[in-house]
Amino acid sequence: MKAGDLVKFDYVNWLRGGHTSRLNGRIAIYLGEDFIHRSDGVVVENHKVLLMGEHKPTIIDRGLLRHMKVYNESR
Repeated sequence: MKAGDLVKFDYVNWLRGGHTSRLNGRIAIYLGEDFIHRSDGVVVENHKVLLMGEHKPTIIDRGLLRHMKVYNESR
């Protein structure tokens, strides 16, 4: 998966109170990695997507990458 690819989220099981994730079945543009460099030296790997119909990007945890499939490659 590369920045600019159109991706689709599979079913994401959100365990809190039985709620379903707002990402389920959504299409997004994958914008790439978005690392956080903490002051204690820890680097947190996040990723950024722009969900269809939204104006601001969403930051997702790397664990959600397994729920994303390339829908249409921009290459």
